Amino acid sequence: MLGKILEKYRKIVVLIDPRIERYVKTEKELKSTLLAPASLIPVVLHQIGLLEADPVLITSLSALTFVLLIFKVLEALTSASILAKELDNELPYAVVAAAAASKTGLEFIEFLKFASTSRILKFFRFLGERFVRLADIMGVTGALTTLSRITPSKTKYFLIEYSMALDSGTALSQLRDRATDFMKTISSHITRSISFRINAGIIVCVGLTVGPLIALSMTFLAGEELISLVVPALVLAGFLITSLFPDYPIGLQVVVDERLTKVFRVSYVAGTAALIFPLYHLASGDVAGFAWCVRQASVISLILGLPPAVLQLRAVLDTLASRVVGRASNHVRVFRSFHLYDDEELEKVLRKPVRSWLILYLSEAIAFLKQLGDCDPEVFEVFVNFVYEVRRTLKQYVGAIMIMSSVVVLAPFLIASAVSLGYELASLTNTLLTSYVSVLALGYSASKIVLGRNVSTAYSGLATLIFVVLLPVLSS
Repeated sequence: MLGKILEKYRKIVVLIDPRIERYVKTEKELKSTLLAPASLIPVVLHQIGLLEADPVLITSLSALTFVLLIFKVLEALTSASILAKELDNELPYAVVAAAAASKTGLEFIEFLKFASTSRILKFFRFLGERFVRLADIMGVTGALTTLSRITPSKTKYFLIEYSMALDSGTALSQLRDRATDFMKTISSHITRSISFRINAGIIVCVGLTVGPLIALSMTFLAGEELISLVVPALVLAGFLITSLFPDYPIGLQVVVDERLTKVFRVSYVAGTAALIFPLYHLASGDVAGFAWCVRQASVISLILGLPPAVLQLRAVLDTLASRVVGRASNHVRVFRSFHLYDDEELEKVLRKPVRSWLILYLSEAIAFLKQLGDCDPEVFEVFVNFVYEVRRTLKQYVGAIMIMSSVVVLAPFLIASAVSLGYELASLTNTLLTSYVSVLALGYSASKIVLGRNVSTAYSGLATLIFVVLLPVLSS
């Protein structure tokens, strides 16, 4: 039993870290993890009265020891899970690019070599680097077989199928068939992801809005001690949502230059600090100071958060991708090759600091096709349709933005109205504290759901601004 677990763990380690030193340490890491529960024995002995010591010290040391013992294995499992998911996300784009000018079926091998230096297919670059190293030692078939043993999920099965197709001489038809399948299913896959985002986002926002209002109404029966539980719960809920809620599918993601990313982070931190500062006035019981500070902070965070939000939305909604593949298709129909093909508009957009992931993918796919040279227009049509299918999901994307933006605008109305009644049941300070934290959690959660990442305080600033303007207690 232990041997099988060790074998599976070694496959995971080989996937994320090719160094021999790490592979040698796998058995030691696994044994340390199996011994981790023993670190909790002092806590158990203390609970049953066999060990007398400071409970806080015992619990802290036991928890720290437990985390240290399982850290390596937990890190490996988390990294492998992320790698598997992202490889599966990038697989359709890699296969379609390889099949776009396929003539022999060996184009996917060439794409793996090309992907080893890719800047946009980050996880396939990882796979491509492994393939190049293994192919030099074991040959193409051996490298594909080895990669299929260590890669999980859809990528694993594709590599197995492709390796078998190479042996049987059907690689060309297999590659084109899979590219056609991905072209037909990519739109529905992204649409389902966005639909889940909308549904989950509405549930989250309704919970963050209605939950605190119910808690305020319950203070009449349970006492104001309930507030001390509600506020930390709201903070924890906002933190978990902004940390764990997934980004958009890669076809709708945005890539920002490193320098501008740092600027966005600074503006995000500054906007967040501005929105948190009014709580200082509320803690000291200064309601008037709190109201004035919230007005200033909401405007500041809105101004700081608008540029990242606008730039990201503009990059995703840009129709350049459709124009690029349209011009490329016309070029292929005339010249039946990508030699001498150039797209000035694409090159101009690539120099911008904020670009959509799809534009960067098109740039690399076209660079790969230039290496291959000749291209059949009918075969390339699958690539064109694939890009069009990705772009068709923009309707659902815009729908998600509109729905969540409406929630951010309307929810503060409800909270502000309820607060006018809630402070008659609880103290004004506790009522404002609960409602303001609720609005903040709502704004940050909506921002993560709409934009896919934590880059803007625009939604939080807008929500707090509406809240403070509408609340009669603060407006008077």
